Amino acid sequence: MDNEFMFEMDQLMNEGRFDVVVERIRELDEEEMNPELSLMLAHSLSQCAEYREALDTLKAIDEEAAADDIGYHLEMAGAHFGLHHYHAAVEEARKCIEIDEECVEPWLLLCLVYQETGDDVKFDIVSERAKELDEEAWNNIFGDRTDELAVIQKNDISILLDYISDNFGDIECMIPVVENGKVSEPHPINFLLVKPNKKLRYYKIISIGICAYKGTENNECEKIHRIEMMVLLPPHLSIKEILFKYNWIARVMRQFGEMIQFENSWLGPGHTISYGDNLDENVKYNGVIFKNAFSVCDVGETCILDDGEELELLQMIPLYEEEMLYKIENGVAALFRQMNEKSDVDINFIFPERENTCAGISRKKWALPRSAMEELLEWEGGDGCYATDRITVDNRKVGIMYREKPAHPTLDSGWRFLAGDEDEEYMSNIDNMEIFRLNTICNYDPDIIEYLESPIGSAFYRSKNGEFKPMKIK
Repeated sequence: MDNEFMFEMDQLMNEGRFDVVVERIRELDEEEMNPELSLMLAHSLSQCAEYREALDTLKAIDEEAAADDIGYHLEMAGAHFGLHHYHAAVEEARKCIEIDEECVEPWLLLCLVYQETGDDVKFDIVSERAKELDEEAWNNIFGDRTDELAVIQKNDISILLDYISDNFGDIECMIPVVENGKVSEPHPINFLLVKPNKKLRYYKIISIGICAYKGTENNECEKIHRIEMMVLLPPHLSIKEILFKYNWIARVMRQFGEMIQFENSWLGPGHTISYGDNLDENVKYNGVIFKNAFSVCDVGETCILDDGEELELLQMIPLYEEEMLYKIENGVAALFRQMNEKSDVDINFIFPERENTCAGISRKKWALPRSAMEELLEWEGGDGCYATDRITVDNRKVGIMYREKPAHPTLDSGWRFLAGDEDEEYMSNIDNMEIFRLNTICNYDPDIIEYLESPIGSAFYRSKNGEFKPMKIK
């Protein structure tokens, strides 16, 4: 690859145009790729929150050649962190430290992991080391930087207040933010409690001050760079309950508003933010997802600020950890479908006691997301089967397949799939396998399709040349 192309990619990355980097590198022929370009691609994919693809890109790099490359392990750690693979992220960060103990990035990543997982003891230990190496870098992420926040202009405040009153209801009062049992000091980001009106018969909490910051360029919505946040509250709540029992909402929204300013980032519909620990001691949610509040509240016109910029109002919906993982694996539309079907309350409102709509769904990180599945198989009768995690999590090919008498005549096909290297101890742990549709395993390994009509009692193993051969089972 010529130096001119590499220089161009460096420039694009410095400008934060990671989507363009991904597009340009993917246009290259396979023989033009090299480890350096693969690292660039993986980094850009992570910056675009495409963590699964970033991880796949990194895994394609020769692991032995990259063993001593700290950049490789940093990208691996970042991709695992984005996928909530915290144990793997820690392992990769430790490898970076073994290569160069003075590099601050892996220490900062460990801080993020332990902050996410709520391990205060480990967070304090790695923070001490990170601050020794680069206190400014640590402070930029974890320190108090309130005095650096952009301040909304008076003209924009006036426009925003009129817009809220015209479209969402009259303002009841300001909501004081309580942190550590005390009302916080004056802050650039504040919150309004908005009364019910004839159209929207419930209270709303709306931020005012986040839109002082003009976000980074964004391809999803080129015109929108300014945002405020909103939550909808169940109509039966009293003002006293909102101001005290529900005060955590304003505190969390303020923290997210600070985050997008300090990180010079963008937040839009469909984006999720993991909080790590519970959002509040009395609330079991672990993070949030955002929706377009204009469509939810059926507001036709957007708010135009004094400089001509459009304001996007984002509705914040709290999520459980399992729901965030489900969104990563299956996409935004699938998550909202799951939540609407499984919840007995309106998910647009904040109910601290709302059930976890993804509880009981496996938290394993499948090698293939459901969104990538295609219908490859025409099958009559029970299409259930068992497959081990070596196939569906570790992405190994099917090495052994056999068909036994179905456990259920209308649900089970009788097929069982193994990678072939599972030992007795592995197979004795029921957590190492799951029930799937046959079509799902066909997506993992289409080679099995031609053998699936074989009768009960059939068994096959994959030979060294990759073909399936008949075998006897005990």
